[in-house]
Amino acid sequence: MKKTALRLIAASMVMILLIPVLAGCRGDTNTFYEQPEYVYIPDFIDFPDNFVDVRNLVFVDDVFYFSAYVIRDRETWDAETKIFSMNADGTNIAELVNYDTSGIQTEFEDAEGNIHIMSLNVDNEGNLWIAESGYFYRLNVPEDFDGDEWDMWNYWEDLGNIMVVRKLDRTGAEISSINISNLSNEEYFYVNAFNVDGAGNLYVGTDREIYVFNNEGNMQFKIDVNDWVDQLIRMPDGSVAFFGWIEGNRALRSIDYASNGWGELIDLPYNAYQIYPGGGDYLVVFSDGINLNGVDVETGESVRVLNWIESNVLVNGLGNVSILPDGRVVCTNEQWDRSTGDQSYEMIILRKVPFKELPQRTVLTLATVWLDWELRNHIVYYNRANQNYRIHVIDYAEYATEDDWRAGITKLSAEIISGNVPDMLDVSNLPFKQYVARGLLEDLYPLIDSDPELSRSSFMESVFRAAEMDGGLYRIFPSFGINTLIGHPSVVGPGMGWNMEEFKAVLDANPQADMPMGRWLTKESFLQTAIWLNIDDYVDWATGEVRFDSRDFVQLLEFANTFPAEFDYSDDMGFIDENELIATGRQIMSQMWLSDFNNLQWQRLAYGGDIVFKGFPNESRNGNTLDVGAGLAITTRSSDKDGSWQFLRSILTEDWQKSNVQWRFPTNRAAFDMRVEEAMAETEGHYISWGWGDAVELKPLSQEDLDQIMLLIDTVAGIASYDEALMNIIMESTSDFFNGRRDAPGTARVIQDRVSTYVSEQS
Repeated sequence: MKKTALRLIAASMVMILLIPVLAGCRGDTNTFYEQPEYVYIPDFIDFPDNFVDVRNLVFVDDVFYFSAYVIRDRETWDAETKIFSMNADGTNIAELVNYDTSGIQTEFEDAEGNIHIMSLNVDNEGNLWIAESGYFYRLNVPEDFDGDEWDMWNYWEDLGNIMVVRKLDRTGAEISSINISNLSNEEYFYVNAFNVDGAGNLYVGTDREIYVFNNEGNMQFKIDVNDWVDQLIRMPDGSVAFFGWIEGNRALRSIDYASNGWGELIDLPYNAYQIYPGGGDYLVVFSDGINLNGVDVETGESVRVLNWIESNVLVNGLGNVSILPDGRVVCTNEQWDRSTGDQSYEMIILRKVPFKELPQRTVLTLATVWLDWELRNHIVYYNRANQNYRIHVIDYAEYATEDDWRAGITKLSAEIISGNVPDMLDVSNLPFKQYVARGLLEDLYPLIDSDPELSRSSFMESVFRAAEMDGGLYRIFPSFGINTLIGHPSVVGPGMGWNMEEFKAVLDANPQADMPMGRWLTKESFLQTAIWLNIDDYVDWATGEVRFDSRDFVQLLEFANTFPAEFDYSDDMGFIDENELIATGRQIMSQMWLSDFNNLQWQRLAYGGDIVFKGFPNESRNGNTLDVGAGLAITTRSSDKDGSWQFLRSILTEDWQKSNVQWRFPTNRAAFDMRVEEAMAETEGHYISWGWGDAVELKPLSQEDLDQIMLLIDTVAGIASYDEALMNIIMESTSDFFNGRRDAPGTARVIQDRVSTYVSEQS
């Protein structure tokens, strides 16, 4: 067994918090950050490299027990399920040598297959209880077989599966066993959940049923859930509760063993979609992706236990969360190396430490709503490594409710308007242009120009120019894609860009195109997309000018009205391949999101070898727009603009973008050029999808293709921007038009008046 590497992260590298140093120009206190009394700092324990799918972590008598797949051969992905123990400090991982699955396989003679441990629990006497599923098959290869390895599968025989519940001692040796393979009347069923209550009674959850056995293995009663069994949770009082769905609603409900049925319904916060056993003061705990929260035993209220980012923990592969008797928080994390594709697993033990005992660093506040996963990971790594600054994130998504998912945006905007302004903003889901118009954001060009290592030429300059407002760059972003509308140049015209007159002329010249843009659009979806991609043509936040009363917009409304009111999913046309519609001329253009060099090859195939990036029709005749995903900005009231820039520039460097930008074009010029070199290199054996189920070999990027893409990038205009409040005004105003109660010019005037009022109020 490979010895586990224990990485105890020094406190100086983990929780580096400090009351912000206030700049002289800032007279108010940074209320975005309040010094805590205690913080949780993590110790990271690496599991051996050949461990896969570490799960079922339990803690008893100062020892952890868990199951894992152990890879015996990576080439064939041969793995075996094992159970392990580990000391409370993460040392001395040891296999339970007496755990044996051979008894399960005895009725499947000469069979191939595997055993999976679905659940592992501990009863009050310290015995281990496991629920196992085994699937088996046989290859009945004849004696005179002379085919290859793949031909052997022609003789495959399905032997079925077996499900058992077993009681083990601490060495893994079996004490008793219950075969539950015939538990359900369903032809196919699966054990979703399993647990043991304080009296040793067993609870087995299939998809839609819960079966309860006494401590001798005799079934006592069954509960029909009807909807879905997700988890069976051991509660602090020793009972077991169901978590899943009942009558279409998510629910946590106790199971009353004495009455052979349901107990009380336990209220949960709306964002508690993944819960874990509680402990101490908490009935259960749950992670919302931002915080670890507990449901208070006494009050039933949700209480924040810790913030994952503040604790330097990545949450992408988080699992096995629990609170130990001494108050420590433990969890596991699955990590994936995107460059190699390798998986690795670690245990994280978080201990509570007084804040005053930690080294102090300057805290910079960053406010966001629904923080991007890539950005979240980067902040964690940045905080672990940086010696001077720490990024304190306030994700206002935690204020969203079941009835109002925008509550966080509303709260943040209200605080900013009242003068409570953070150092930085993730503007991805915020009214960015309104903030610029109000003078809330810093122009970043001077910071780029004064940077000792970066300059404007370090980046895709045309992309940053397209992101400007009134000549200033108020947000940066590490990657981009381009939204466009494409077609064959012989049909839609050879040059990029068109207005509504030219667009309509193409439609009139192609009467066979009864679905000119494809099958899936409706009146509202087309109009929303066209406005989202071309919003700068209609609203100028810098000047407050609104242009919805133009002839182009009237024609856009008229064209939107040619689509169906809603898509008919029962229509067989929905199953026709788009390539067939294009080949027959019924579709003559497609929406396209260009994010890498392979997109172009697929679209060229669809349109017979050649395409043109027309963009959505608009008055400026440039409807190709950027899609930038996450965007970061520095506020004009930042307490430390140089420190804030140090964080922003970290995602703009060549090294960072080469390692982290995967599914879009990088904005760093050197990282972009490296992607060009890779795309133009030989790609033998690489394929892209073509049609339904087909694939064609990927060819190296040609100079002609590169020139076409670079021309598109160099001429792209503006950033696609979705303002929900503005869009609601527009769509409400078009309902009478789509229902035939108002004409297009009248609708445009109504939209012009209402949007003008909205822009005036927001500027």
